Amino acid sequence: MNPTDILTTLQAAGRPLSDLVGLPQRGIRRLATARLLVDKATRDQIVLFEPTLAPFLRRIVRGVDIHPWYCEPSRYLVMLPSGWSAGADVRAEQAWEHLAQRCPPLHRHLAPAATRKTRDVAWWELPDCDLTPFAQARIVWPTASVTKRYALTDPGYLVGPGVCHIPASLFLLGVLMSRLGWLAVTAIGRVGQVYRLAPEQIGRIPIPEATENERAAIEALVQRIIDLTREQVALERRFTQRLLRDFGPPGATPGARLESWWELDFAELRQAIAARFGGDIPARFREQWQAQHADAVVRRAALTDTRALAEATLDTRVAMLYGVDLP
Repeated sequence: MNPTDILTTLQAAGRPLSDLVGLPQRGIRRLATARLLVDKATRDQIVLFEPTLAPFLRRIVRGVDIHPWYCEPSRYLVMLPSGWSAGADVRAEQAWEHLAQRCPPLHRHLAPAATRKTRDVAWWELPDCDLTPFAQARIVWPTASVTKRYALTDPGYLVGPGVCHIPASLFLLGVLMSRLGWLAVTAIGRVGQVYRLAPEQIGRIPIPEATENERAAIEALVQRIIDLTREQVALERRFTQRLLRDFGPPGATPGARLESWWELDFAELRQAIAARFGGDIPARFREQWQAQHADAVVRRAALTDTRALAEATLDTRVAMLYGVDLP
């Protein structure tokens, strides 16, 4: 299917997304330093020392956190309000010193960035910005991608630089993640091998009309796909964590091969464990591990196949709304 021809057909059958929900929004502006993003361990250390900071350390969705159908933010944004460190009328240099006294763990974390910043601006405090949209779930996507990556956030998640968002809607998520929805993107925003998914591009995507029953059917399909995806991700993570717990030293990471354990047969799994951690599965546990690995591979394949069938059904239902026959 020619994307340009398809786009013309879709435009005749629907209204631009921007007409329905307004122009998509970009995430929080560029941060003064990446040091304002902290991992969970650092966040927990800061909150343990200064519990009142908990509301100012918010999960934030970055482009790297967004996957098809789900997002998993791994960072928290330090969102100190203006004047938090020492009051509104205190010079930035003095406020920096006050921060060291008030919350040493946070000060230590930010210190490497301080040498690169001017002392007349409290760069670790964010100016007032409207966070109201983030109280509810949002549909999010990266501003550039080589494949479709739309997902729903949890209520309260912030949206960071390099990410766009609109109000949450299972129906809209289904249209955007459908085959025709992505074909519309390929006609609008291709730059080389990458697709621009900026607000101006995504806002032009035509959204088809649908009856209540049609919307409900698509929403149910999308929820089913989301649930299957989460179940698959949880299965993958549990098995990976068990590999780390049983064979890896403290603080070890799995590496690329073990992260894709379902692509390995048992002999390859043993080789990957030995290469990563320097030891084989003990002989007395191999039969048990082989059975558990085989079972996990089968269960993951079943989830993948079920999701693929649901996605194909979604593609067909969305195509019917547009009046397009999929080949």
